[in-house]
Amino acid sequence: MWYLTRGTGLVTLLCLTASVVLGIVQVRRWTPGGSPRYVAVALHRGVSLLVVALLAVHVATAVLDSFAPIRLDDAVVPFVSSYRPLWLGLGALALDGILALTLTSLLRHRLGLRAWRAVHWIAYACWPVALVHGWGTGSDARTPWMLAITLGCAAAVLAAVAWRLAGGWTEQPLRRSSAAGATLAVAALLAGWLVTGPLAPGWARRAGTPSALLAAARPARAAGTPVPALERPFAAQLAGSLSEGQSRDGTAVVDLRLRLSGGPGGVLRIRLAGRQDPGGGVLMSRSAVTLGPASAPGRLQGRIDSLDGSSLEALVGGPDGRAMRLQVDLALDGSSASGTISGRPVGA
Repeated sequence: MWYLTRGTGLVTLLCLTASVVLGIVQVRRWTPGGSPRYVAVALHRGVSLLVVALLAVHVATAVLDSFAPIRLDDAVVPFVSSYRPLWLGLGALALDGILALTLTSLLRHRLGLRAWRAVHWIAYACWPVALVHGWGTGSDARTPWMLAITLGCAAAVLAAVAWRLAGGWTEQPLRRSSAAGATLAVAALLAGWLVTGPLAPGWARRAGTPSALLAAARPARAAGTPVPALERPFAAQLAGSLSEGQSRDGTAVVDLRLRLSGGPGGVLRIRLAGRQDPGGGVLMSRSAVTLGPASAPGRLQGRIDSLDGSSLEALVGGPDGRAMRLQVDLALDGSSASGTISGRPVGA
């Protein structure tokens, strides 16, 4: 899944670049090899449809890959993901824009040319957003081959824009010089951000990668070192207490303190906060999960990935390079809580 996500993401960017370049040069009636104009139009449409098909695979594989906590709504609703929320959110924006462009193109005969052209400008905005998404989220952004390809895409679009602005410069010099200046300013800002952001050390942490995934990516422990029981596949019973309260800003807080038995011993603490649900419970907006032996109860730390009633999944990681995916099912009775927990290593 990881290879498919990376591969389709790269090819989608290449095809989107080709689509944008074809769209720009068509304004000046360019056609490949002097062929009829409908050839260029059909090529532009075909490449654009290929972008949509590749995007579907890119999103599906990113969601199905169990390593990074990316849900389907994270791919559609911008800036709600727990994994690199800003940069993944830009990808969601680009996806939404391309879907809107596709739907309006299918309904072009009903919308009218003016409305369709207005929406069509979204395609030009989707390209830089998708490029920044790839640099900010992609795991290959710093590799020489990926950097060469993405910079090549940027150069192709800049060349097409320059060629487009050069045509008719004497007719609208002020307007075209303003557009050229704005294009160069955006390019300079992107270059500066690329050097100080994705290409600089420590970007994975600064981009918003959960600490558990960072721990999972660290080198494995030395051979012969025993693995703690809570960092191997396990199952156990849970029993403990539940308390409810409010934070200083009025947010409802639920705190669960649970002990493990019938398997490896340890302490599990779950804290979630959010808006009070009129039907009972809390509509979670943030969370914290810790797991460890009684002597070090905070050894593994993370957050809730999904919550459905009193069942939840969480991803936690420790300082020694191991991460665990936890499945917790609870039965709540007033101030008491009981249930089961199971864990499996992720990316160990």
